[in-house]
Amino acid sequence: MSKDFTHSVVILIISIVVVSAMSLLVWVVPNVLTSSDLKKDSLAKRLTPLQLAGRDVYISEGCHVCHTQLVRPLEPEIKRSGRANKESDDIYEHPFLWGSKRTGPDLTNVGLKYSDEWHIYHLINPRNVVPSSIMPSYPWLFEQTLSGEDIGKKMEVLQFLGVPYTQAEISDARLEVRGKTKGEALVSYLQSLGVDTSMEVLK
Repeated sequence: MSKDFTHSVVILIISIVVVSAMSLLVWVVPNVLTSSDLKKDSLAKRLTPLQLAGRDVYISEGCHVCHTQLVRPLEPEIKRSGRANKESDDIYEHPFLWGSKRTGPDLTNVGLKYSDEWHIYHLINPRNVVPSSIMPSYPWLFEQTLSGEDIGKKMEVLQFLGVPYTQAEISDARLEVRGKTKGEALVSYLQSLGVDTSMEVLK
């Protein structure tokens, strides 16, 4: 029985190369060409070491699974969650935390809404401030402290990816994080969300 082209390893390799090249051309190249314009127009600020540590807690606890960070340009969403997202808002986000499931409210602009104390009470027991909440409680986050030993390495990686951290900031990062609880770091991160882009609304 003769083999047709679907059994050819050479054709398979060529097909993979062609598809990969097309993906590179369509997805990567346009992003590289427009990145300088995005940075020029962006109001995004890089996270401080403590906020960056809090973002890691946010990811490790799965907060991004139930909460999006993507306000779509629809009037009901803007009224509920604030200014709609722009591509330039996320130039320092690695990885993006846009999400898709909204079990809880969108958190894009949550840093403009509540005090540190509110977030602390909410994380310890969400029912303290939202009686109908189905969110789990996270009291242990305020019992576990951070060493800060790895934050400098993370900032170096982000620096390589284009986040403009200075060497002095990287060198001092461990001191800012060391001794803080995971809860304090998470609150610091949550309080940063939407603060930078809010300046556009005030103009």
